[in-house]
Amino acid sequence: MNASKKCPHCGQWSAWNQSPHDRCEHCQGILDPDALARQQAQEERKQEEKERFTVDFIQINPDDPWFTRFFKRIGLGFQLAFVGVVSFLLWLIAVLAG
Repeated sequence: MNASKKCPHCGQWSAWNQSPHDRCEHCQGILDPDALARQQAQEERKQEEKERFTVDFIQINPDDPWFTRFFKRIGLGFQLAFVGVVSFLLWLIAVLAG
């Protein structure tokens, strides 16, 4: 559905497809800056939620010295054991709660 919208920057009327990324035909300004800001804020919130529920494990690089890789493997083992125990306890609480 095509429509027209008055540009908030130059005051000219331009074709508007009701998309936040539509630009003015005359000055190339964004026709709906509020909608674009809302969309960007929503994308940032989604990215923050995605990052909030991830567990970053220790990265073992093949070009590290042997002793660094050895200690990183020990740390990774503790990290995996901790995540496993916490996951089991959360599962047990969920099962017992019904």
